[in-house]
Amino acid sequence: MAIKLSEFKKSTYKAGGKVIEVPSLYESIKIDKLKGRKYLARFRLDDKIHTKVLGYSKKNGTSHISPKEAGKLLEAYKEDLEAGYTSSSDINLDKLFEFYFETLDTSKQWTHKKKYIYNLYVHKGLGSKKIEKIREMDIQKILNAMNKRGLSPRTRKSVMEVLNPLFRFATINKYLRDNPTIGITVKVPSQKKIVTNATELFKKVYAGINAYYHDNPYYKALFLFGFTGRRKGEILSLKWENIDFIHHYYWIEDTKTDDQQKYQLPPYLIEPLQQIKDNHKGLVFKSPITGGKVTNIDRQMRQLKKFLEIDTLSMHYMRNILVSALAEQGIEAITLSGILGHKDPNTINKYLSINHYKSSMINAIG
Repeated sequence: MAIKLSEFKKSTYKAGGKVIEVPSLYESIKIDKLKGRKYLARFRLDDKIHTKVLGYSKKNGTSHISPKEAGKLLEAYKEDLEAGYTSSSDINLDKLFEFYFETLDTSKQWTHKKKYIYNLYVHKGLGSKKIEKIREMDIQKILNAMNKRGLSPRTRKSVMEVLNPLFRFATINKYLRDNPTIGITVKVPSQKKIVTNATELFKKVYAGINAYYHDNPYYKALFLFGFTGRRKGEILSLKWENIDFIHHYYWIEDTKTDDQQKYQLPPYLIEPLQQIKDNHKGLVFKSPITGGKVTNIDRQMRQLKKFLEIDTLSMHYMRNILVSALAEQGIEAITLSGILGHKDPNTINKYLSINHYKSSMINAIG
């Protein structure tokens, strides 16, 4: 609703027997029974008129803001504008996300996943709310509602992985002074699958892939890529243009850490890759039906699991097997982190299973 200046008058207060006018502050002529008078800031700054409702003189029938106190709010508002803070009184969370999304790299999978998560879990509950009125408890309510619906901690954390950078964007660009997500954390229980006898398991799965897909270079190459440490999404997004068969390396463009990463191309992958019947342009692992990106390899993985008789096998678990087997060979954790494409070396703990028995034998020998 548009503000009509004719409904306001200059705001004043008495001090020392004198009536003092508060510059640029107005109060409503009509008085609401519960809220009292409405205070309005209106002033010119940098050749632009700024208007904002600061609050009311009463709240639920009790004294709330005096004209003098409203004057202090007005000065604080001026200081924010002079410091570069944008008036956010008309910006709701949906609009802020729209601004934020425009700054993201739309070639990245995670960019589109952020939009999906926001629309699925945040839009309905907070999308229309003005960002300056969003508090920590509003965000916590969304997380609590997700918990009641039985959604996992990992899913709830994904919401915070969207909202944290969104509100950080708001504070950096001075839409907001405070970030309401700072005090919120979602703990995700450890889901690490323990790998025992990793070296033997590595050999078994490696041999099984070669045996089961001996006449299918497409799936042989796809599953053997699991033993390079790459994530499933990175493998399925790999392009022929990013493979150098001469110098034996490849590039991963769309990584979870949002940076390009270069890796050695293992000898065991060269032959099956080159045997794939394809024009060797665009995606390496194209859908045999649509020619587009493959989104689901569950059926092929189920067949491989049945052949190997390993129920826990997955592309993700193959990363665990790889680093645990390499650790058994004495490879340092910092190197293992690099193999998996981590920025933080401590992340390796999610994948690495320590062979305590073998370690104790080494210690005893020493």
